[in-house]
Amino acid sequence: MNKYDVIIVGGGASGVTCAINLKKKDPSLKVLLLEQNDKVLKKVLKTGNGKCNLSNKNIDGSHYHNYDAFKDYFNKFDAGKYFLDLGLITKSDNQGRIYPYSEASSSVVNLLLYELEKEKIEIKCNYIVEKVERNDNYIINGEYSSKVLVIATGSNAQAKTNGYELAKSLNHKITKLVPVLTPIKIKEDIKSLAGLKVKCNLKVNSFNRCGELLFKDDAISGILVLEASRYTKTGDVISLDLVPDYSLSELKEYLIDDKEIKLNGLVPKMLVKKINGDIGKLKDFRLTVDSLYGFSYSQITRGGVTVDELKETFESKINSNLYLIGEVVDVDGDCGGYNLNFAWLSGYFAAENIIKSI
Repeated sequence: MNKYDVIIVGGGASGVTCAINLKKKDPSLKVLLLEQNDKVLKKVLKTGNGKCNLSNKNIDGSHYHNYDAFKDYFNKFDAGKYFLDLGLITKSDNQGRIYPYSEASSSVVNLLLYELEKEKIEIKCNYIVEKVERNDNYIINGEYSSKVLVIATGSNAQAKTNGYELAKSLNHKITKLVPVLTPIKIKEDIKSLAGLKVKCNLKVNSFNRCGELLFKDDAISGILVLEASRYTKTGDVISLDLVPDYSLSELKEYLIDDKEIKLNGLVPKMLVKKINGDIGKLKDFRLTVDSLYGFSYSQITRGGVTVDELKETFESKINSNLYLIGEVVDVDGDCGGYNLNFAWLSGYFAAENIIKSI
């Protein structure tokens, strides 16, 4: 049987960061990275519409679910500095989203691939971990063993993972899994609005923000909607303020005459037809949530390994020398680099804590 100091299951953002930091801190460690796809970092390549929105300058608890469980790490980790130290220059936009200066996700992926090669980290792709056994060490498929095991398999968003099953086989609880950062399917007939983009304010439950929204045949999408999906469930009523810069009283006064002509100057023609002369709908255009689009359309998953069963170090409270990081854990954030930020920091600090423990 092949023996290692640390085996990491999952070659995404968190797993790769963990592997690199382990070897940088202790080059003598024998580390194995196992990935079910034909190459590592495939999802990172697609993030930020191919530009890799790798973090955000506005990191705080308001953007996360279960932020407090690892609050100290969020306060300590600076993704821009981390990548600059590796050799990548970044830049940010007016919403704080951090990108590689090239605005190409391949710049991030190629840098991390270079680091994996430089640190001589052993990688096996197209490898499915079907079984984990434990005695003094962790045994993977009866083929590999290690003192420390890291589960960094990601979530069910866009690709199926068996990370939850592996965690359950090691006696961990998995909270309810829900696709989020996804388009929202609408009950009303909105087919006539398909393809229409509007800037509006969207309110649902505790969510209340302005941004751009895209109408689809049976759904709404766009960054604003993806963010709102984290706060939304079937049956909720979404309220759109289509003219957020003006109050209802101002609109009524403005539209007191030449109403039809002026309405066309406020919102697109198809929306004018849809509100059917009801000025109030400009400020409160209501849509009922049918459902969220499924995992294949979602950017992340809400739910995962419950944080109550993890130490602040990302080590399991149930199994010593077992670490769980990244999207497999029940931590999720808004659209805008927040989720990749958690992936990098959980991999980085899990590696530091592993070094301390062994």
